[in-house]
Amino acid sequence: MRLANVELDRRLDVKLDKSMKSVDDNVNGFMAFGEKNDYPQIIEKIINGSVTAKAAAGVMAKFLVGSGFENEAINSIVVGRDPRNKAVTVLGLLRQAALSVAYHNGFYIHTNANLDRVIGNARVLPFKNCRFSKMDDWGYSAKIGVYDNWSKEGLAGNKSKPVWYPVFNANEKAFASLIADAGGPEKFKGMIYFQSFDEQYFYPLSPFDPCYLDADTEQQIAIFKNNSIRNGFTKKLLARIAAESDEEFDKIADAIKKMLGADGDNAVMLEADVDPATGKISKDNDLALDYIDSSINDKLFENWEKNLANNIRKSVLAIPAVLIDYEESKLGSTSGEAIIQATNFYNAMTQDYRALISQSFREIFSRFDNPVLQANQNWNIKPINLYDTTTNTATIATGAAGN
Repeated sequence: MRLANVELDRRLDVKLDKSMKSVDDNVNGFMAFGEKNDYPQIIEKIINGSVTAKAAAGVMAKFLVGSGFENEAINSIVVGRDPRNKAVTVLGLLRQAALSVAYHNGFYIHTNANLDRVIGNARVLPFKNCRFSKMDDWGYSAKIGVYDNWSKEGLAGNKSKPVWYPVFNANEKAFASLIADAGGPEKFKGMIYFQSFDEQYFYPLSPFDPCYLDADTEQQIAIFKNNSIRNGFTKKLLARIAAESDEEFDKIADAIKKMLGADGDNAVMLEADVDPATGKISKDNDLALDYIDSSINDKLFENWEKNLANNIRKSVLAIPAVLIDYEESKLGSTSGEAIIQATNFYNAMTQDYRALISQSFREIFSRFDNPVLQANQNWNIKPINLYDTTTNTATIATGAAGN
């Protein structure tokens, strides 16, 4: 069960809102996330729309996964299946949980268990699909509702559509109570384990919450540039053609466009008999070419884009720029010392996150239906290591970190 934080924060000036409120749908009720119950959906769209934010989320997730668990024997053990019915290993589940943390600062894992409290399978749920039930008189939420369209329903909710699961609890007495509340073992649908990496609020705020305006601005700049190109504000060739007939005009126009190759679409053909000097195009001079300069200033957002990218990286545990942006002077060096130092730095910044993920996996899989997982005592995650001491050179991480 999860205790609510009474300190709530509402964002009023933009679409994204992180307020939390209790909504009563006369069944379970739920704790809305955002003014329209759409914070996770919006933040995910903002991240995916920003080149830097999406890259930063990917880098953070890779560092949380590291090189997999130190006990390599457990990495390949199958613990569930994905929506496409493909097997999911412990390492695969770690990757999914890490990506959820990178986007949302938390993850939900659904588990099934038998009457002996032995867990049979586990799967990471989409963070945006999960909401806690309304709090009881003690200030706790004991259930988690799973629904793929919370944002469409908004605050109205829908008492018939969310599937409600109890919050994970392996305690013997508590588990027996969960079975009874479900109406017996045949109606028990499993439990959901929740881990938050932001204890300030009831729901964790995304790592990108401080910079979501910058991420959105980066996307809007890209949209502006794209619209400028699509709407024809690039440099144009103006061809004034004097021809005896429409057929002759078309023949000359086609020949000009073919000579321009891929830029043929940027040519404007006008039928005219005007001479640039005299005001007339004579039959001895039946073609005049001019250019209309582009209205696009490619330097307009240059400094903006650098500052935006820097702000986004700082928000996600201060990712060093060299881990995202290609710098030939860095990557081309003999030792790659800058990359090695950046990797060591970000390993340190993400250390506590890996430790909390390890703790979560220990709690879940210590009761899993697999003797190797039950007996495993080492759930530590190996940090990414780009430095090969045997060759004294920097190497690119492979295996778990590279997938």
